[in-house]
Amino acid sequence: LLLAMRQNMPDIESLIQGSQKLTTIFGYWPSFHDAEVIDLHFWRGDVDAEKKRFFFPVLTVKLHVWELTNEVAESGHLVLRHHTLTTLCFHDVDEFSMEGFNHQNAVFEILIEQQERADGPSPFFSVEFKPAFGIRASFRCFRVEIVDAVPCTKDGDLFVDP
Repeated sequence: LLLAMRQNMPDIESLIQGSQKLTTIFGYWPSFHDAEVIDLHFWRGDVDAEKKRFFFPVLTVKLHVWELTNEVAESGHLVLRHHTLTTLCFHDVDEFSMEGFNHQNAVFEILIEQQERADGPSPFFSVEFKPAFGIRASFRCFRVEIVDAVPCTKDGDLFVDP
């Protein structure tokens, strides 16, 4: 039954606002394997029922992501291409948990799954940053957005015109 449900589910990138900013660069939705979390920013939101303002917590994550190829460079290392600095924005975040944040924060992958629940607002996204070295995080949110995706150096720095 689970396999049948997954076959009928849309690809996750079709549910993410601005996903084409990444799929245009990579040609597919990346797994974020070995991507590095550069920056995390939380905003608590702004909820004021009297003024009809309902902005719930927002998490913005900046990542250095690239594509690992099967090509081998003269140095003997696999060639990395499409170095990209991307910003993901997760809206209406709850049940946030994080551990292991450090100086590198390489992730094995980022899992984003749309889920339904019997009680409370649905659907929602379940998000998990699986650690390779450093950050491990999990949370739920109601909307995922790719804010930008721009070329960067192999070190995750933006290119600067001379």
